[in-house]
Formats: sequence, C-alpha cells, structure tokens
Amino acid sequence: MSVLARLRGESPLKVQITASKIQGEATRLVWNTNNIPKAWREIYSKPMIRITMRLKRHIRRANKIKCTDKGLVAKRKNLINEALNDLEDMYDIIDSIADTLPMKWDRFDSLLDLMIYEDEKLRNWRDTTTLIKK
Repeated sequence: MSVLARLRGESPLKVQITASKIQGEATRLVWNTNNIPKAWREIYSKPMIRITMRLKRHIRRANKIKCTDKGLVAKRKNLINEALNDLEDMYDIIDSIADTLPMKWDRFDSLLDLMIYEDEKLRNWRDTTTLIKK
C-alpha cells in the first residue's frame, strides 16, 4: 500500500534542503556590498556564512544517526538543538546589523521567512525523534 501524498509528512531531508537555501540566501545578502559594506565583512558577513555552514553540518550529522538506543536519541536531539542555536546566532547577527547599518530591510524578508520555516521544522523534527525498534 502507498500513502497518499497529502497524508505524508515531510522528511528530514526537507530540513537539509531548506538549510542549503538559507546558506545561499544569506551568502548573497551579506556578501553584497549594497547591503553590507566591505569594511563590515569581518564583523557580519564572514561569521554569518560560518554559521550557515555549521547549521548544515549539524543537520547532516543529526540525520545520519539511526536512533537504535537512548544515547543515540539524545545525541540526535542535541545536534538538532545545536542547529536551532545556529539559527538563533543568525538572528543575533541580523539584529546587530539592524542596529548598526542603515539599509532596506525588505531585502532580508526571504531569508527571515526561510529561517522561520526552518526553525519550525527543526523543532518538529526534534520533538518527533524517538527510539526506533530493531
């Protein structure tokens, strides 16, 4: 039997795809000199790009864990929490940019929408991570 498409849940792979979209969007935004001047790259652009790379790494590592015992479940949840912390760090950088640099904030709308979506999906993934039977 197959499950109807409308009844299927989203897979953790969707979280990885969204993380890649976040990385691309964030890199385009913070590396553009119309948004972030070159003088501020060390402060805002490079750390933001490093955080997006860390976000993807945490999600990828969490997805590789097969939860066959309680220790692995905890490890997977910790990695998902680290990914959520990475999103919080991105919010902090964006907030700092807002306080420091004059710019049009509608440019960040698509990135913020992706981040909100990713946060929701990561929390759902963390909450539904359970022990699987062998």
